Amino acid sequence: MVQTIHQRVIGQPLSRLDGPKKVTGTAPYAFEHALKEVAYGFPVQSTIAKGQVASIDTRAAQAIEGVLTILTHENAPRLASQSDADLAVLQSDVVAYRGQFIAFVVAETLEIARQAVEAVVVHYAEQPHDVVLSANRDDLYKPDKLNGGHEADMRSGDVEAALAAAPIVLDQTYTTPAYHNNPMEPHATIAQWHDEHVTLYYSNRWPHSIQRQVAQVFGLKPEQVRVITPFVGGAFGSKVFPHSHTILTVMAAQVVQRPVKFALTRQHMFAVTGYRTPTIQHLRLGAEKDGHLTAISHDVIEQTATIKEFAEQTAVATRIMYAAPNRSTTHRLARLDVPIPSFMRAPGECPGMFALESAMDELAIACEIDPIELRMRNEPDVDPETGHPFSSRGLVTCLREGAPRSVSLLMGTIRSSLMRPMSEPVPGPFSRRLLPMPLRFLSSPSTCTSGIPRCHKEHQLGGRWEQHRGERPLLKPLASFVSVS
Repeated sequence: MVQTIHQRVIGQPLSRLDGPKKVTGTAPYAFEHALKEVAYGFPVQSTIAKGQVASIDTRAAQAIEGVLTILTHENAPRLASQSDADLAVLQSDVVAYRGQFIAFVVAETLEIARQAVEAVVVHYAEQPHDVVLSANRDDLYKPDKLNGGHEADMRSGDVEAALAAAPIVLDQTYTTPAYHNNPMEPHATIAQWHDEHVTLYYSNRWPHSIQRQVAQVFGLKPEQVRVITPFVGGAFGSKVFPHSHTILTVMAAQVVQRPVKFALTRQHMFAVTGYRTPTIQHLRLGAEKDGHLTAISHDVIEQTATIKEFAEQTAVATRIMYAAPNRSTTHRLARLDVPIPSFMRAPGECPGMFALESAMDELAIACEIDPIELRMRNEPDVDPETGHPFSSRGLVTCLREGAPRSVSLLMGTIRSSLMRPMSEPVPGPFSRRLLPMPLRFLSSPSTCTSGIPRCHKEHQLGGRWEQHRGERPLLKPLASFVSVS
């Protein structure tokens, strides 16, 4: 039987159901729910990266009028499950990273809570800390699995022999910094207990996950935990799972037997809501003179915390992007005295694809081939990792469609850029820092120029695209990429 489907929604100018509330400012986000007799929480954070809390004096803070309680590792309720070290807040005197929550003030107002935090006196037994990620560490280790259940390493063929025999070899190291989640709506929680049940007004993207994990930590059944999340003001991956502030709020509400509100500040977010690990990525590409890849090697070094492992799947995308008979991808971790990395938008693919695609662009220059043509020549017929056919794959179509559409806009930007000193801004939707990678590399005097078959240098990705200041873009390689009429 053939059934005709009439399209009623896609492509139609429909009004969002939540649109009017959002644009009029009446949409209730987590912290804005009004509850009676609500109290406010604010944390004390560690000022050292590793050690123990030797003593914590809360007497002056407790004496401030309006303070209801101050939770520390000495008086906090014991949690039913401490299997997740990120959620085992105030369960010991150990400090695993700078910014860790070591006490929590609950007061009648937020202002009183913050005042009391300043009055808490903490003494530490500090220990030497290790917070620097480097490629020459002797304690790097292979994780059992990466996020998503991926294998840490993948090898096929003989990469070293293929690289040694390749007419053209690209050998590069790319680094990316830590990326932190900072959504418009800060992470916020209101917790309210009713007998053996708890209700959370919580900014998150996965209420069922929050429900299960909060129930586990407090020894409850999932049906005893209710999570209310009508609106979320951004997340970037950091609001998929609960963090220590969630457990802290639920714990405080249980102790004072009143609803407790706690919203993180921007400063808190850099310590307790996860971030994308920095990476050090060594890319080696072997190719024939016509650009066909003979070898791909992608070795990744990244960091995790000492108290909980998080293994970003950085090189996994490399396993499926381009065809090559000899392939290798590896991941190694360094356990550091740092906050716990976590999910951020496009985990793995974001830093990994930056390195791979940057290398492909530079290989195109070394081979004197258009970078789009280089990618099309190395388009795989099947999944290179498994040998399975693709259910769908539109990369080549995307490249063919997108390239001509962008030429006129890019040419206008390039002409405008060439006519201005480097210190002057470029008008229009693009700036020099926003040029696509092929053109970005062309504008750098350190770029591998045409005819150089082997390139060895390092590139670093910062928080934005950077150029060598005061230098004119190179014109000679431009003809390899675009035609200027």
